[in-house]
Amino acid sequence: MSILAAMKNSLLFKTWIALPEVHCRQIAKAVRSPLFNQRKDVILLLDFLEKRGVQSLSKTNNHLAKEAAFRFVYGAQEQFEDGKIRHLMAHLMDIIRQYLAWQEWRNDSNQIHLHLCRSLGKMGLNDHWEKELQRAKNHLEKASLRNDDYYFQQFLIEREIWELGRQKYRSGIDNVATINHAFAVFVAVHSLRQGCTLLAQKNLTNVSAMIPYLSETLRLIAEGHFEDIAVVATWHASYWALKAPDQEEHFTQLKGLLEANAAFFSNTDLRDLYILAINVCIRRINAADKKYRQEAFDLYRSGLSRGVFLENGYLSKVTYRNVLNIAVSVGELDWALDYLNTFKAYLPPKDQENIFRYNLATYFFRIREYDQAMTLLPFVEMRDMLENFDVRRMMVRIYYEQGEMQALESLLDSFEAYLRRHREGGYHREMYHNFVRFLKKIIALPHRDAIAWQKLQAEISQTKYLAEREWLLSVKGGRNGGLP
Repeated sequence: MSILAAMKNSLLFKTWIALPEVHCRQIAKAVRSPLFNQRKDVILLLDFLEKRGVQSLSKTNNHLAKEAAFRFVYGAQEQFEDGKIRHLMAHLMDIIRQYLAWQEWRNDSNQIHLHLCRSLGKMGLNDHWEKELQRAKNHLEKASLRNDDYYFQQFLIEREIWELGRQKYRSGIDNVATINHAFAVFVAVHSLRQGCTLLAQKNLTNVSAMIPYLSETLRLIAEGHFEDIAVVATWHASYWALKAPDQEEHFTQLKGLLEANAAFFSNTDLRDLYILAINVCIRRINAADKKYRQEAFDLYRSGLSRGVFLENGYLSKVTYRNVLNIAVSVGELDWALDYLNTFKAYLPPKDQENIFRYNLATYFFRIREYDQAMTLLPFVEMRDMLENFDVRRMMVRIYYEQGEMQALESLLDSFEAYLRRHREGGYHREMYHNFVRFLKKIIALPHRDAIAWQKLQAEISQTKYLAEREWLLSVKGGRNGGLP
């Protein structure tokens, strides 16, 4: 590895260029503060990153070399020492870690209260400790959230109260039941959440045996424990909706609890619950229960209105596309077009235009406005292999349905060559390979050869991995069509 590459691939530089500008400014203040750092060479290394780092990466020049950083910090006369610059980089990285940890800590008021209480307790300031514990408890109770984190924070605060009582009062403080209840709720939710995750990932019949306390949690709930705890009820409904997706009452209960208890959850929790509920819908759709398309659409629309699908302020390209597809499938065409335009602003800025163009083309394709789709598809930058497959699939169908046979045959040949070059596509590659193969056979069918067409239809129906199966079965065979 070159010196340049060594600098570029260092954890320090990768972290620095990934940081938002606001964090970079705050880290610069921390490095220049004697509270965090008292070494001048660390400040100089930061200067190097600020003045030359990101610019050098874009130009790929030697300013990023460790030697360049070393000369900047220690001067041109100093003999280069790899170990010395590595040690300096590690020191700066340690300050960045401290800042990032501190930033997370200062954004969590519960942790601030709790650590202050612990500090006062260690100093023996029991009266002050008691007042701060009460403040911490009041602050927690005022919050609207009642998720697993709330109960864990309650457990930590009540444990501190118990410790205060043990030290300050002869008889102590009798809050053991509250401590145990808060911890039990936290464990119950944590177990149910893990159970839901495993059920969503694959169909496991022994999930409860794999997750400690899940079997006990399910037993306690069945016996009537946690009856008034909204967070337990919601995660429990999610668990059973995933475990028995064919039993509609579980899904109905989950929908009701999501609506009733949404305010108790953080956005992260709510996003997980919505995605799990949509996962149930997908299973039912795959089992030919078409009414769950509407259920999935309703969940997506509700989640979008609550902002739960946004991560760091952005909507992922996968979610953006999934919402479009389900909206079109239930006939919400006007809503779908408005959605594409409205939520374009929430796509990652770097790929915003390309993602929007790809999905708008998909929309026009789905509603069979092929001319509109073809004004967009050739300009979609297909960085992702599966997206490349999908764009080619749409263009193949458009060319066929519009009778552009010369363009179609050329595209099928290039598509086939692309599939040969990309063998890492797994079963997706096989699906599209079969799609190309069967369409070529359809085109080559002798005109009005009904027996050959029936034989090919049977082969299409029986092939396991095949994209556009229904469409292939519906098209008219032969270059000129017209099969009976």
